[in-house]
Amino acid sequence: MMGRRGVLGLLASVAAAPLSGCLKPHETLRYRLTLEVRTPQGMKTGSSVLQNDAWGPSVIPLPGDIGGSGYIGEAPMVDLGDGRLLFALLCGPDWQRDIFGIVSAVLSYPELKLGGPDDGLMQRMKRANETKPSAKLGRGQYPILVTFTDINEPKSVIEVASNDLAASFGAGYELAEITFQVVDQQTPLTTGIRQRLKWLGPHPETRLDQQVKTLNDRSLARTLFNGCFVSGSAK
Repeated sequence: MMGRRGVLGLLASVAAAPLSGCLKPHETLRYRLTLEVRTPQGMKTGSSVLQNDAWGPSVIPLPGDIGGSGYIGEAPMVDLGDGRLLFALLCGPDWQRDIFGIVSAVLSYPELKLGGPDDGLMQRMKRANETKPSAKLGRGQYPILVTFTDINEPKSVIEVASNDLAASFGAGYELAEITFQVVDQQTPLTTGIRQRLKWLGPHPETRLDQQVKTLNDRSLARTLFNGCFVSGSAK
């Protein structure tokens, strides 16, 4: 038979389980990424408001609880005219170079003054919400850029070199800059990408090219996912 102390301990642990989930430190950051492209017709711009979320370990820690992170929103897009679109992806091949990591690196830029070497990401996010900083992305933080030779065919995706847009779009096209700006939490997330990319489905893990040709197929369309263009539900 369990003693009184044991019963109280069991009740406390049961109560702590849902409580710990409620006491996870959480920071949310909304921001705008803007692409500016020089073209023979003048400057073209496109932007998207996205959101990053970070959770720390629970106040009442559970085994294996190390926190987590995520992001929602749509890939920034620039309409270059004549049906040509330039996208800055939320992630790269096989989920590498995701937008959460890119923005985390930007928040460490010294000129933003969001914290010292010992300050963590969540502290930087909190200060960013207070000060609403902006920055020009360094080349090392550029997301992967892509376009489509046929916007209705996901397998026609091709990568665009950030330092050589002319190779993909012709003479006179140049990426001027990519900028980051923290916005109010009430700023709506950007929507509408599904109107452009009508083949986007509800499952982010779906590859752009779903047909397996060879086991070693590393084509861009086989390594990119729907989730590199849209993640979560914009609210």
